Amino acid sequence: MKQGRPSRRPRAAGKSSKPNKARARPGGRSERVRTSVLQTTLALLQETGLHDLTIPRVAERAGVNHTSIYRRWGTREALVQDACVHFAETALVVPNTGSLRSDLVAVLKEFVTLLRSREGKAMLALAQSGQEHIPGTRRAVWRRRFDLLQPLFERARSRGQLSPDVNTAMLLESLIAPLYLRMLVTGEAVEDWPYVEAIDCALTAIGSRRSGLARATKR
Repeated sequence: MKQGRPSRRPRAAGKSSKPNKARARPGGRSERVRTSVLQTTLALLQETGLHDLTIPRVAERAGVNHTSIYRRWGTREALVQDACVHFAETALVVPNTGSLRSDLVAVLKEFVTLLRSREGKAMLALAQSGQEHIPGTRRAVWRRRFDLLQPLFERARSRGQLSPDVNTAMLLESLIAPLYLRMLVTGEAVEDWPYVEAIDCALTAIGSRRSGLARATKR
């Protein structure tokens, strides 16, 4: 007599052994909604500025329920900061030309283009607003930009084009700061600033310092 197969236990109602694909899959609907909300926030910042930007207006323009935005970001300030950081992540492309000098030229050229753009001017106006949370947003944006640019310097070090002891954050600040001086103080055209010459001067100074340290070590 053949022994029958053991019967399977019935699966509990409402439960599934399959993983939740919506939760596990990166770049799914949740990420698309997040990107849409952040891009809409940036667009409204350009159109109306921070004063007239509200979460209900962002929700209406993005086609989502405002409760979803409150649930994810909590406050308008947190939403604006995330939108600005998202802009920092997507506005600049990190070059990989094979040369530190040409990489820096490409980066500064992008910064000039960005500052002259409508989006860049909106970010600058936001940075100048007197809102209490803005300094934190500015720091978050620049930390993210500097983090994204670090592979550029790591590649330069691996090629022997940059000494490990060079402070790359200071190098970037020294190259970018004159652009904001022109935008915020002198009113001169940013595109007229000789950033290629400035890069050459900075790299020459770094090279001279490195040669001087090497000579001092041999003594």
